[in-house]
Amino acid sequence: MKRTMTNLAKCLSVGVLFGAMLNGCTSHDMADGNNDGANTAEPAPAPAKTSNTWGYYSPRLGDGEAAASMAFPTGDPKTSALLLHQVMPKQVNRGEDFDFSYHITNLTSASLQNVIVNMSSASNLSIGSSQPTASKSAGGMTWAMGDFGPGETKIITVNGRADKVGTAGDCISVSYNNFLCATLKVVEPALALTKTATATALKCDTIVLRYVVKNTGTGCAENVSITDTLPAGMTLSDGSRNVNIPVGQLCEGESKAYEVKAEVTKRGTYQSPASATADGGMRADASRTTTVITEPELAVTASCSSARYLGRNMTYSYTMKNIGNGVSSSSTASATIPAGTTLVSASDGGRQSGSNVVWDLGSMAPGAERSFSITVKAAVAGDYTSTVVGNASCAATVSDSCSTPVNGIPAILLEVVDIDDPIEIGAQTTYVITVTNQGTAADHNIRIVATLPGELTFVSGSGSTNVSASGNRVVTSPVGTLEAGAQVSWRLVVSANAPGDVRFAIEMTSDELTSPVNETEATRLYE
Repeated sequence: MKRTMTNLAKCLSVGVLFGAMLNGCTSHDMADGNNDGANTAEPAPAPAKTSNTWGYYSPRLGDGEAAASMAFPTGDPKTSALLLHQVMPKQVNRGEDFDFSYHITNLTSASLQNVIVNMSSASNLSIGSSQPTASKSAGGMTWAMGDFGPGETKIITVNGRADKVGTAGDCISVSYNNFLCATLKVVEPALALTKTATATALKCDTIVLRYVVKNTGTGCAENVSITDTLPAGMTLSDGSRNVNIPVGQLCEGESKAYEVKAEVTKRGTYQSPASATADGGMRADASRTTTVITEPELAVTASCSSARYLGRNMTYSYTMKNIGNGVSSSSTASATIPAGTTLVSASDGGRQSGSNVVWDLGSMAPGAERSFSITVKAAVAGDYTSTVVGNASCAATVSDSCSTPVNGIPAILLEVVDIDDPIEIGAQTTYVITVTNQGTAADHNIRIVATLPGELTFVSGSGSTNVSASGNRVVTSPVGTLEAGAQVSWRLVVSANAPGDVRFAIEMTSDELTSPVNETEATRLYE
């Protein structure tokens, strides 16, 4: 509040020329450098009786100087804010310049603002200059002294002149204008949200979503939360697609980061934005993130010979290819060794593990293909199957099979011998017919047909099957199956009826023989 002291102005006068005394002041203190009693002002009250902690200011006076003082606004230093002293010569010569001064003191323990010294009137006194410079107005002169700290004193030096003999004087006042100022902090919180996500991953990988929310404004944002709706096919561990993160209070410059883990169900591109909100309708949107999901996909094939004869090696060939769009890591293939066979060799570093051969194929880029094989040998005829299985990280297991039939070869040995040779006319001899399957497969419906020369006559027949004769033609009943390594035989008894060097001829047929097998035995007949 501005306090104006014009009604309490103190009139300070100086005796000019003939030693005239100061007059017209409502209250004044006089003192000079000689300390003579005639011009000594009443002493100021003791400092201990006031709230002022510095003691009252008193100007140092030179020879021939006098001082007058007044406390503003009450006139009592104990209850006033400012103490004003005016120091003037006791007398001056008419028309000559002289110097005098005003001393202003802050009596309080607080700062006083906008202190103003005002000369409201002057009698027989003209002002030439001052330091600091005054502002002139129709009502007088004004010095703006600014702010005064507790107990601070400032001095105004003035140059003046009296043009008439008699007395000269002026009236001055002092005022201050303190303001009670209060400040209120005005804030504006603002949110900024960034979202990052795993850029590329395999379908079986965990996707990491990271959210960072920051208060880029001033003050605190209340009830901050982050929300995100994940794209179709991407879910949290609980199967939900909704991300809700309560952040709470977020003050100026503060940021908080959160990570969320998600999974995907298939390959593809996944995109979603995220938002942060707070009380007062604040909202910040994060840029849309993109995650590209790839997936390895395996395909295996098995190929083998359509048929093999027993005793020959069999080769099973396999291929495995990554037909997906992601790298297949830790790729392996395993092929079974067909039951009943023995492993001869494995290609491309395949190693036997029990009844399987395993290949470590490592990482396979999309489109990559590997080929490998095994060679085996069967002990007996039959169908032999090998199954190949492909595996890789983040890829479904795949398999394929191939079977090779292994066939044996029947090899029939036909033998005929005569027991007695030569033989006398009228005597008998026996032809022994033997059939042996020396091959690796059975033969079927084996039949023997013998043709007797005219010098011989059929007597009897026996053996593995029935024997019948018609004229000179002797026939055995068929042998249904003759397994590999098996043997059958017949004995035909004949008698000699004429001399000669004869040939006993037989013919063998079977289902597996493409043409008959013929055999003869020479016998000498004599008289």
